[in-house]
Amino acid sequence: MKIKKASLCIATLLFNAPVFAHGYVESPASRAFQCKSGNNANCGSVQWEPQSVEQTSGFPEGAMPPDGQLASAGKSAYSPLDEQSPTRWVKTPIKSGKNNFSWYHTAPHRTTNWRYYITKQNWDQNKPLTRDDFENKPFCIIDGHGNIPATQVTHSCNVPQRTGYQVIYAVWEIADTANSFYQAIDVDFGNGASGEDSAAQAGWTKTLNGIIQGGALKAGDRVVAKFFNAYGEVPSLRTTLTITSDDAGASTQWPWAMANAINAAHPDLRAGIKNAEGTIEPVHGANMVYAKEGSDLETMILYTGEEAATSSLTVSDVAATAIDHGNATVTLRANAQGHIQFEANVSDHSGNERGQISQSLRDQSQTLTIKLTGAQAGHHMLRYVGRNDAGDIASQGVVDLMLKEKAVQPTPEPAPAIKYQYVFPAHLNAYKAGTRVLQPKDSKVYQCRPFPYSGYCVQWSRYANQYEPGVGFAWKMAWTVVTE
Repeated sequence: MKIKKASLCIATLLFNAPVFAHGYVESPASRAFQCKSGNNANCGSVQWEPQSVEQTSGFPEGAMPPDGQLASAGKSAYSPLDEQSPTRWVKTPIKSGKNNFSWYHTAPHRTTNWRYYITKQNWDQNKPLTRDDFENKPFCIIDGHGNIPATQVTHSCNVPQRTGYQVIYAVWEIADTANSFYQAIDVDFGNGASGEDSAAQAGWTKTLNGIIQGGALKAGDRVVAKFFNAYGEVPSLRTTLTITSDDAGASTQWPWAMANAINAAHPDLRAGIKNAEGTIEPVHGANMVYAKEGSDLETMILYTGEEAATSSLTVSDVAATAIDHGNATVTLRANAQGHIQFEANVSDHSGNERGQISQSLRDQSQTLTIKLTGAQAGHHMLRYVGRNDAGDIASQGVVDLMLKEKAVQPTPEPAPAIKYQYVFPAHLNAYKAGTRVLQPKDSKVYQCRPFPYSGYCVQWSRYANQYEPGVGFAWKMAWTVVTE
């Protein structure tokens, strides 16, 4: 039941969290981006929108973001980012000296600057981040000159000397709004120990429930290891092993291979058997799984055969039409393996939902359409999630969209009204009462007056031109001169 509750909470966050998006640090991967990548678990809705950690500018002198909420920028939807312990977050190995920091801007803004701060050497790793944990001056400042940056930018910065676990706080200050984007980056400078010494001192003190063992398997079978904490499965740790031959499926062989696969994929886990010296190595037989002190993981469960079958979802070819009187259409291609319940919505920059869709997919690729209403030009976000029959999330994501108004075609100007007609007495001409004509022979304008009981005033030809204005001997019976 805990698993299903976790899925429900994730769904609620996905479709109700406010949307203020535009950029994150992708290298070294920020805490939020590690959530999107699946390397950090139990992150909440930020896993779909790491670019959304936005708040009023002010760090470090101002009140925002609040102390204790620096990682989330004070946004309640992203509060899981504020959890802090020595082992809560995946860390990127780093060395002091010159390092590159790469931002990915999903919707670039005019920029004041980018700034980078680092924790003090002996900061408290067991409490949420505060200003006192950081040096009060940035170790690197990049001037934005008020320009709009490229989608991806890389800054070369000289990182101060440190050892062990530290946090770098990256701030992107915007010039055309009052806000900044905030990214906590978890890094590890190491402690100078050799690789062997580091493995021995890693502190694999927690043994998870569950054993890597089982009967013989045949070529083509799959084994999936799933890891759970108190809230349910941690999908980023799921590890799959495909049996390539009957020999590889022997009951003493595949547990060894699975233990090695876990060790290669997840540095915060260690599978094998612990010897008297504390070293853990995979064996050809039953293997245990260990985690470090402070880990919230509790259980490892193996699934084999059909139980190991997984559903998957990919989304591609996302496009939006221009807005026409508040209406627009977003299309996307959903590719499902297995049975997937697909849900998606599109929200504007302020988080107002403009359209949504729910669709059941089974082993198919289908183009889906989301109708938007009340839309206005500007930044929007498509947020989607796909769940399998067990309610587990197979895939989720956020796609930024920039919607434009439909171009208004200019209304052609009407042809100018004919003010005067020209007189061409060489042809038979008939004029209705009130018609004005320009007589080229004297450049005067004449207005036709009706004959009695007729809608016409006159007609003539080359052989009967007595009514030709200003020329024929009887023209005054049919015309008056217009004075203008």
